[in-house]
Amino acid sequence: MKTFRLIAAVFFLLPISLLANQYLFMHLDSHRFLDQDRETVVFLDYQIPYQSLLFEAGNGAYFAQVEVGISISAQDSLLSEQKIDDVIGITNKFDAQSMQKAYFNRIAIPMDQDSLTIVFTAKDILSEKVFSRSIFLKALPKDSRLSDIELNNRISEDDGSYMKKFRRGSRVFEPAVSLIISKNHYDHAIIYTELYSREENLGENLLLILNLSRDDKTVMEDYLDLSVVNSLSNGLSLKIPLEDLEAGTYVGKISLLLDDIIEEKEFDLVVSEEKEILHRLFTDMDEEYALMRYFMVSKLPRNWDSMKEESKRYYISNFWKEMALTNRMSVDGIIDLVQERVDHSNQYFASIKPGWQTDMGRVYVRQGRPSDIEKGQSSTDSRFAIKDYQIWKYSTGEKPVYLFIDIQMNNNYRLIYVDGDDMEANNPDWLRYLGSDFDENLLRN
Repeated sequence: MKTFRLIAAVFFLLPISLLANQYLFMHLDSHRFLDQDRETVVFLDYQIPYQSLLFEAGNGAYFAQVEVGISISAQDSLLSEQKIDDVIGITNKFDAQSMQKAYFNRIAIPMDQDSLTIVFTAKDILSEKVFSRSIFLKALPKDSRLSDIELNNRISEDDGSYMKKFRRGSRVFEPAVSLIISKNHYDHAIIYTELYSREENLGENLLLILNLSRDDKTVMEDYLDLSVVNSLSNGLSLKIPLEDLEAGTYVGKISLLLDDIIEEKEFDLVVSEEKEILHRLFTDMDEEYALMRYFMVSKLPRNWDSMKEESKRYYISNFWKEMALTNRMSVDGIIDLVQERVDHSNQYFASIKPGWQTDMGRVYVRQGRPSDIEKGQSSTDSRFAIKDYQIWKYSTGEKPVYLFIDIQMNNNYRLIYVDGDDMEANNPDWLRYLGSDFDENLLRN
């Protein structure tokens, strides 16, 4: 693991532009286990965050393609080569910008040599970014009592469809290939190892010690008494609570004690704790909910009033993140833009309520400044007193047109006609407010 850290340090000294253009960011880890014949099998796990990949739309979803190459050699002799095409599909386009969501895969490699050199390469076909690493591995001794230590994010019940290659029995072990586990998303780090015994070892008692240290200081030590019940292998998963661990790098060690025999395996664990920034525009979350209705009426939670405040805050923050992705802006940028539109609406469209809550304010917050504004008055031919109206036209998108009229003559202009905007509705009697001699050609855009 120390070699990996040195290599990573060298990479981070390269120009950022070079990494961005050529380097595919992903994680790779390997673990050795013994099969029933006590031959070593290597599990090569890799994880690619969706944000590292380039997706393209097709057939109602979004797809990325990664070409993986495996080259295996021993003593400078090439033993085998393998190519794998990973087709990665997502249905939510916002997942393509996620560093939390990722694609996982596992390759099992039998070791029929005392040592192997594995060269792993991966290429994102669309972006042409490339990842490459060489791993040197020695086979586990056939009399090993412990496998390598595998770090996992969580264990879930197998529903028959999720991460099939990571099943053990009826459960799925989600590997922490990056060795980084976030306190914001998980309560525990889970380590998995296998204990190997022979038939003559059945019933013997073992002592297992789990030690976790940081800066050479022990922060956790657990003792577990075990009894051998299987003559082949016994899978063992242990939880490491994250609540009391500070963010940082830890070295873990499992020691197996039997009489005078001690066997040890080490592992690394990086605990992260993101200081998540929760985005919002209004102090009042109910006002924020009303604002969100302007942009996503059908997707809003119906149980908003019964939601806990923390859930509301996270929902609002995610709303702004999605808005930023949709508009290809930063979160702060989209919030500032909407804030400017709210302020403008409050200054110019206010009546008996804040300007952003009026019909004009709603359209202005969503669409921004109109490309053209035409003002006029209804005719004496209408059934009402003469009233002021405004026609707003936009030259972008569907080129929508909005017709507002000051029905109550108190500067609270109401939207009575719209074209080119499915989120707004016409008043079926809109023409009677203007008079039958109103020139409908004014509404063309």
